[in-house]
Amino acid sequence: MTTAGEGGRTSGVWALRFVLAVAIAAGTLVVAAHDWLGFGGGAVADAAEGWLYDAVVVAAGATCVLRSRSAGRERTAWMAIGASILVWAAAEIYWTVAIVGDPSPPYPSPADAGYLAFYPLAALGLVLLVRARAEEIEWRLWMDGAIAALGTAALGTAFVFDFVADQTSGTAIQVATTLAYPLGDILLLSIVVGVIALTGWRLDRAWALLLFGLAAMAAADVAYTLQSTDLGLPEGLWVEPLYLVAAAFLAVAAWQSRGASIHSRPRSRGWRELMVPAVFAGVMIGLSGMQFVSSATGLSTALRAATMVAIIVRLAISDRENKRLLEQVRTDPLTGLASRGALQVDLEGICAKATEEQPISILLFDLNGFKSYNDTCGHPAGDELLADLGERLNAVVDGVGTAYRIGGDEFCVVLGAEGDLARFTREAAIALTTRRNGVDVSAAWGAVSVPAEAGDSHDAMQLADVRMYAQKEGRRAARQEEPVVPQLGPQGEAEAAAAEPSLDKRTVDA
Repeated sequence: MTTAGEGGRTSGVWALRFVLAVAIAAGTLVVAAHDWLGFGGGAVADAAEGWLYDAVVVAAGATCVLRSRSAGRERTAWMAIGASILVWAAAEIYWTVAIVGDPSPPYPSPADAGYLAFYPLAALGLVLLVRARAEEIEWRLWMDGAIAALGTAALGTAFVFDFVADQTSGTAIQVATTLAYPLGDILLLSIVVGVIALTGWRLDRAWALLLFGLAAMAAADVAYTLQSTDLGLPEGLWVEPLYLVAAAFLAVAAWQSRGASIHSRPRSRGWRELMVPAVFAGVMIGLSGMQFVSSATGLSTALRAATMVAIIVRLAISDRENKRLLEQVRTDPLTGLASRGALQVDLEGICAKATEEQPISILLFDLNGFKSYNDTCGHPAGDELLADLGERLNAVVDGVGTAYRIGGDEFCVVLGAEGDLARFTREAAIALTTRRNGVDVSAAWGAVSVPAEAGDSHDAMQLADVRMYAQKEGRRAARQEEPVVPQLGPQGEAEAAAAEPSLDKRTVDA
């Protein structure tokens, strides 16, 4: 329930917000109409170039500070952005009071200190805004943001900073001050573009307004600097309204409803996964080509190099993630054996390489009694049993072949030429045999030799499957408790296996 005092404070905030919004909108329109269209002539000139102009910037800063009071986690972010605009406003007021009308204004002046203080404070606010909105984000997204930010900085440096540096002259402190403005603009624009890349290029209104506002300020700074060059850029106050437009955009951005949190998104496929590094790699190649036909500062070269390093790191991260995902796809999560997908990938190549001198054997196993155990003891116990049997089967296979879990209670083994098929089949059957909680679990199997009995992977799996289920049905009919070695092939393995002892009960779990 809202108390009378709380209601009064809320009404006061809304009233102040309305007054500030009117001041920003009206002041910007009047200044723009005067400087661009000559509205009001000399009667409006003093206000448009003085107190009215300054009032708009003060109102924009106050708007952001007012927003910070109810911004929750974003409080410090909007406080920093508001502070950046207020120090800018202080510089404007100093300019109006102390410098306007001076035939030889100092450069740099205390006003420049206020103007330049805007950039680090605004950058801090943008970083804090990202921190407030960002949830757990994967490294690949952070790298996309870094690549976009560095690429934007490289572009800004190549087309703005390098040009301004070529046109700038004066004392060392004057040159440093002049170059600090485009550097600040490039810094802020790079942060915003990096954040937009971090969100997957999904602009909410707040970030869009911030981007447009900072772009307007960058354009104004560049135009203001170029007015002092011999490029023929027209003199006059036509640049000044651009600064107010920038301030207005920043103020409006503060009062947008909080946008969606920045968080990891499902991995995209194909070209979308590499869109950011590919686009900015192309941009860096273009900038590198430009270097052969134009001069470039060391900063521009360093930023291009940093962007390319970031792209390489991003691609390395993608490669590592892809390998990890492939490994996850190839591995059965329950047993740790290779998966059905891995078998489908591996088997075709293995069968293609099999020869009469170096054959391979494929064995399919299906558990008898597992359904009864699963129904009796529950699925968690069934999963535990499968994991244990898979571990035992893998121990038997180790060094002579590869074990796969191909689904449910079915396993497959691909045995190399050096394996003794009869002995291995017996040991694998023992590994897959157990008695737990009064339920007997054993294995039926089917085996095939490649290329003697099948020419490709499809025929081999089909024949092994037929033999496995034939044995399973035969056991079910005979109700035998212990598995016997089946007919394995035309080379007489079955006869050799029949002479071997039956399953060693000492290896069966009690």
